[in-house]
Parts: sequence; structure tokens; C-alpha cells
Amino acid sequence: MLDQSTIARFAERHLMPDKVEITRGSGDDMLDPETGDLIPVLPTIVYADQAGLYGHQERIRSKGGHDGAWVEEVRPGYRMLLPLSAPEVWENDTVLVVEARDEQAVGRTYRVTALGEVSSFPVLRTVWLEEHNRKPTAQ
Repeated sequence: MLDQSTIARFAERHLMPDKVEITRGSGDDMLDPETGDLIPVLPTIVYADQAGLYGHQERIRSKGGHDGAWVEEVRPGYRMLLPLSAPEVWENDTVLVVEARDEQAVGRTYRVTALGEVSSFPVLRTVWLEEHNRKPTAQ
């Protein structure tokens, strides 16, 4: 019989092949009281380990076109899967893909758009992302 921990181990092994680094903090400057200089504050690394990234398209339908017509927009989004042992991820945290099966994903950054989902039968963490930037590709 499958139990919760068996399913969680399966998910970690088969659904999370990538490595990410999640940071928190805006990198704002801080005043050094001794020198009076502004010193950049480095973001805090919240998590640096395995994850799975999966694309997801979101269809949004709203009124607003010409003459109040319905407009349908498709926005790309991403879902990130993390092990249960990962710390809580907050809105606006930054995710950097460090290693991935898809080499084009390496170096991309994403912004966390919502707190991680919770469940009565947790086997993994699901976090919603939007792409922040893409590394330039060689022509």
C-alpha cells in the first residue's frame, strides 16, 4: 500500500529533476553608520536544492475591448514543485534555475506570484511563478 511518505519520495525523485536557488530581499541599499555610505544588501538565500518547473497557461477573460466587448488573454505561467522539506516560499521571492534537464531553462529567473499551496494530504509543495527574465541567447 502507498503511504504519504512513499508518494513524496516518488515525487521528489521523478518530478523534481532541476536545481533552483530561491532568494528573498530586494537588494536595497543600507546606510553604513560608520562611513555614511550606502552599501548594497545581498538577498537572503531561502532554498538551494531540487525542484521541478512546469509550464502552465492561464486564460483570462474580461470586458474591456472596443464597445465593452469580451477580451480573452492567454498568459504564460509556471508551476514549481518543491519537496515538503523546503522552507515556505513567499510572494515576490526570486527563483533562479541553476541546473535543468532543459538547458534553455538554466539562468532564467522567476518571481513567486502566490504563497505555496497547502493540502490535507501533502506530498509536495506547489508554488506559482511568472517569468522574470530570460538569459540572452546566442545568435
